[in-house]
Amino acid sequence: MLEWSDRFSVGVLEIDAQHRELFRQVNRLLEACMQGGGKNLLPEIFDFLGKYAVEHFATEEQYMTRYAYPKLPEHKQAHESFVQTFLDFRKKAEAQGPGVDLIVQVNKTLVDWLKNHILKMDQEMGKFLQGVMERK
Repeated sequence: MLEWSDRFSVGVLEIDAQHRELFRQVNRLLEACMQGGGKNLLPEIFDFLGKYAVEHFATEEQYMTRYAYPKLPEHKQAHESFVQTFLDFRKKAEAQGPGVDLIVQVNKTLVDWLKNHILKMDQEMGKFLQGVMERK
């Protein structure tokens, strides 16, 4: 299970709330997998991720645009890559069914995303945003 801690906070309340919801959903999937129900929950998680990606990434990108974040293009590219990865997973699930291998890949990708993207790219963005938002 993934536990939210202050180290994941980017210091922007709206973004942090959305990240907490992502943690909650990932933990639901991990819990379901430990209980043997990952296959049943996977379509719901795909639906959540589709909505989450649109809403959350748009929120982050609006902040980055509003405050002229210099690394917006790289950050946006990471978001687009995440979306494409999950579109590919969804297509695979629809074509072959939500097998164990796919569930393991989805779990690994989500956990890696949380650790790498939030702790690196989002932290850097958050520090920038906090700095410019405090000056305004």
